[in-house]
Amino acid sequence: MLGFLRKHARSSFIKIIFWMIIVVFVFWGVGVMVAGGDKVNVAATVDGEPISAQAYARAYERMQQIYRELYKENLSPQLLAQLNLGQRTLDDLVTERLLEREAARLGLQVTDDEVREAILDIPMFQDGSRFDRSRYLNALRASRLTPAEFEESQRETLLVNKLEGLLTDGLTVSDQEVKNLYAFENEKIDVTFVKLPFSRFKEGAAVDDAEVAEFYEKNKERFRKPETVTIQYVTYAPDHFAAKVPVDEQALEAYYDAHVSDYEQPERLHLQHILFLVPPGSDEAAKKAVEAKAEEVLAAARNADKDAFAALAKKSSEDAMSVENGGDLGIVSRGQLEAPLEEAAFDLEVGQVSGIVESSRGFHIIRLDERIPGGPKPFADVREEILKELRARGADDAARDALASDLEKAREGAPLDDLAAAHGLTAAVSKPVAHGQIIPGVRGQTMINTALVLEPGAIDQVIDAEAPYYLFKVQEKVASSIPPLEELRAGIVETLTRDKEKEAARAAADALLAAARASGGVEALLAEANAKGYPVDTTGPFGRPDGIPKLAPAPIRDELFALTTANPLGQKAFLTADAAVVVALKDRIPANDAGFTDEKKQSLRDQAVARKRQDVLEAYRNELRERAAITVNPDVMARSS
Repeated sequence: MLGFLRKHARSSFIKIIFWMIIVVFVFWGVGVMVAGGDKVNVAATVDGEPISAQAYARAYERMQQIYRELYKENLSPQLLAQLNLGQRTLDDLVTERLLEREAARLGLQVTDDEVREAILDIPMFQDGSRFDRSRYLNALRASRLTPAEFEESQRETLLVNKLEGLLTDGLTVSDQEVKNLYAFENEKIDVTFVKLPFSRFKEGAAVDDAEVAEFYEKNKERFRKPETVTIQYVTYAPDHFAAKVPVDEQALEAYYDAHVSDYEQPERLHLQHILFLVPPGSDEAAKKAVEAKAEEVLAAARNADKDAFAALAKKSSEDAMSVENGGDLGIVSRGQLEAPLEEAAFDLEVGQVSGIVESSRGFHIIRLDERIPGGPKPFADVREEILKELRARGADDAARDALASDLEKAREGAPLDDLAAAHGLTAAVSKPVAHGQIIPGVRGQTMINTALVLEPGAIDQVIDAEAPYYLFKVQEKVASSIPPLEELRAGIVETLTRDKEKEAARAAADALLAAARASGGVEALLAEANAKGYPVDTTGPFGRPDGIPKLAPAPIRDELFALTTANPLGQKAFLTADAAVVVALKDRIPANDAGFTDEKKQSLRDQAVARKRQDVLEAYRNELRERAAITVNPDVMARSS
């Protein structure tokens, strides 16, 4: 998974996955401030141009949220450390800056129209297939971004895309390359293997006290328990305080007046229609017959009022979705109907009936019941929406004010349980946690990292750039320590015994392989294995994309596919969870050309071009980095380690 994400981090597929996740955490911001803490201003410089610590902190938190969503409960502190998100975040920011500068150097530009079209196409801002300005503005408000800030970020993204397109748009793949890729991906092999179980070598794997003591002394740090802290905390989420935020009518009206453009609506029409379906694949004669049927109803429709038209629709229309409602299409705006229907509908006067209008479904007769002018929604229609917005804004201040007041009371001796109860909240207590771990339900690691530098009984707060906020008390701290030998003896004995068994099995497997090479190859291997009573089996045919039958998850796929009929024996023995294994090629099955269809060819061609594109872009990014003077602020990196 990690290798896949690293390799394809800038591919369209991964960008789509990341975008879907980021929708939940739209531009999630994170501060780097804790009460009494310092603030670092610059995370890195690129040829003297700074990348701010704030930009780094936002990007780092966003990347953490992405991986938390991808791995969920499997995201352990060890995996987080392996991911090295801090360095990867900074690398991404530096690369983006280099690409933006290079695009500017080459004179590439992004027009306002291009930015607008890109934003209009973002699915999260659409209602159906149409851009919804209210959704757009609400999403930006939720992320505390102005339209100008978001549009500038889109401009930067489009600029980098233009540069990458300039570098890769001409890439092609030959027919032979496609054929070779098909053969590579669809070839199968069948492998014979001999297993030497570790348990067969238990007799010579005894461990004495001296070995146990030596192992303990050499590996003491391996057994060190980290410093831990137990924290009592109260969560101050603005949503909890929203209902208590007072908002008067004057404030609601003032907000509406100041943001009236946010509530603009396009001109809309209330329509009825009668549909005469044309079955797919109908010839001209069949279409003419349906159109003639529509013509017969048209005269009556033009003389009908709203109710009479509804009666005609119930009698004649073939639109199952609207016929029971008298052909009522509801209220529509531009962009919601097929072009011929939209053009005809918006040309009508109220009460007027159209002529016969053809669409992809058949022939329509349309009646305009009401034309609703464009303009802002009335205050009454959006009052509740504004009330919710103002309460949300006030709720953040209310949460911060409650936290500030409770912090002072807690430091004067008030129990956190009582302070929480006064707000209808509950004080929680964490399990003992160490640096790099998480408290379920608590955002980020600021509280843990701060608590670890405080004394037991200390009380502090966490106010990051984004809610929720926390009041916490250090209940208990346990210093880092190394357990005594006797506490670890059983585990050390088990480890050393297992290691001796493994090494004995590996040595026997290597000897078996060497003897087979010297005296007859695969047949000699199998004869000796049978003589010694080692299990022999075959994987059965499998391809490169498949798991290795009976041997997975052993990381030996490349070694197995490197075996040939001329050199069928593996280069060396390898270890599985319970045995040393020697392998030999049994059969190699070429790709079946029957699957090499035109559709498959195109799919493989697209894959090959995408790989070439990735290789070209990666080489280009590396070249830009090598030419640039990049400095990193270690204080900022330390915050994310």
